[in-house]
Amino acid sequence: MRLSDEKVLTLADLANDALALNKAALAGDYDEARFRAQMITEKAMTAGYDALASAAATAHRSLGAVGTTPEAGFGYGILNIAEQIGALVERQSARRLP
Repeated sequence: MRLSDEKVLTLADLANDALALNKAALAGDYDEARFRAQMITEKAMTAGYDALASAAATAHRSLGAVGTTPEAGFGYGILNIAEQIGALVERQSARRLP
């Protein structure tokens, strides 16, 4: 597998986790949202996507401890994850253009 193909698959996996995080938060399943935010943080760190890892870690913190209600404004952290993934996809797409 080419490196660029691996990056595309990694970004797709991260986007899928972000979608699951959003769905969980909208459903009020904050523990699942915390789990997904932590997964995104770890996967992004492993892939070297520092800005995304930072955004996911911030979102994870804003969701609070397991079993608690998130702090006000936690949605901004989730939105920042989506924005960071979008920026990474745009960069990857620009590299793949002929």
